[in-house]
Amino acid sequence: MDDIEISSYHHYCRMVELQRGKVVSLQGETQSTRQGRIASLEETLLYHVDRAEAEDWGIMDIQARWKIEEMGWVLSEKSPRFKYLCEMLLRARLEAYRTELRKLNGHFAPDPEADPLFAANPEKDAKLVTTLGDLKKGFEAEKHEHWSLSTRKNYKIIFAVLEQICGFDTPVSAIDRDYCRDIAKRLAGLPVNYQKSPLTRGRSVAEAIEIAHSHEMKTIAPATINSHLGKLGAIVRYGRDKGWIAGNPTADLQVPDPIDPSEKRDPFTIEQLNLVFARSPWSDNGVSTKERPSRYWAPLAALFSGARLTEICGQRVDEMIIEEGIHAFHFRHRPDDRAIKNGKSRKVPVHPELLRLGFWDFVVEAQTAGREHLFPDVKPDKLGKWGDHTSKWFSRQVKSLDLKGRNLSFHSFRHSFEDALRRADLHDTPIGNALTGRWTAGVSKSYGSKYPVGKLHQALIEVGYPGLISPEPWS
Repeated sequence: MDDIEISSYHHYCRMVELQRGKVVSLQGETQSTRQGRIASLEETLLYHVDRAEAEDWGIMDIQARWKIEEMGWVLSEKSPRFKYLCEMLLRARLEAYRTELRKLNGHFAPDPEADPLFAANPEKDAKLVTTLGDLKKGFEAEKHEHWSLSTRKNYKIIFAVLEQICGFDTPVSAIDRDYCRDIAKRLAGLPVNYQKSPLTRGRSVAEAIEIAHSHEMKTIAPATINSHLGKLGAIVRYGRDKGWIAGNPTADLQVPDPIDPSEKRDPFTIEQLNLVFARSPWSDNGVSTKERPSRYWAPLAALFSGARLTEICGQRVDEMIIEEGIHAFHFRHRPDDRAIKNGKSRKVPVHPELLRLGFWDFVVEAQTAGREHLFPDVKPDKLGKWGDHTSKWFSRQVKSLDLKGRNLSFHSFRHSFEDALRRADLHDTPIGNALTGRWTAGVSKSYGSKYPVGKLHQALIEVGYPGLISPEPWS
């Protein structure tokens, strides 16, 4: 029996229980005698038989929608399965009416002419089983439209693990702490870039893990494993909220990372920043990159705001605002265009040093030109991320200067900003996190919504880089 048939059987059982001692009438009359109840029930039964004969399943539309919501199914009302659900629920109702009529007429033995789906059968008392496949479909249907292209791509791996390793037919009742720990162990064996490596490209997740083990391939880092576990946690919490899973067996489930986050990427030193900004385009007032203004402004904006590359490069002109007399970035979450990490928009004042270098003049120039985006030389990549070419250009600058440090890149500006927050005693504080859009345990996820721009500006002017030799202003 499939899930619709089993659910319809339970609907039949519920109808039988609810009808006992009740009056069923199309006219809403309240006849309480046995004969009156029989007459009303017969009329109601005949009406529903007529509807079934005419295949008018729409009579059960509302009941079907309730059942879909109750079971957490993902079922389009235009699909054949929805029509089938309506048909089965009408059959359940008809059989419940017949059962009640037989009892009112003194017949308590099993009906030899009963609908076979609802005849006494122990198999039909089995509980409806919700599977991992149901969980995945429901979660994806509810969340998918709000995801960026990058998020959709990132969920593919955990979905593949659920399908190819766990099995979509696995009952969600099997998902407990040990089950989730086992998924974490399996993920730990996944090779780096397994979808691109010649050895594992086109292979299933299970095959890729086996090949990685036999060929001693490099496996994904703890941070990547924990990222996948975070997505698994979101799926499991969806099941918990639906009442399918008890508690949250993924709570605090992470694999230990032997490398502290602060050790994975270095910030730029003041000496390195001075070397960077001593060359073109900053040494020639941006003249050499007039057609590519992101090369001049994006690194400076990152250094003095802590914003991420895609936030800066994807900025629109109408998101540059003046509020309370203060010039500011409004980094807005635009899921279909530029998604902000954690999905939270925020306002960040423009640092006084950026204003001194002529940044707002550049903004006014963009407004006057009627540009939509602040940086006309930047386009999103196929995953909707902004600034890839700017990032690659800057990486070439770092390489040509032979700067020493762990994974120095454009993102190192964000680490430099974090160090500047530390010098100002603002690191990992609510207002510091409001500026960077970073969230840590115990700190509100509201980010900048709690602080007026003026308050954020007072904090930002405390952020500086002693010893930094300022570049030439934009002209």
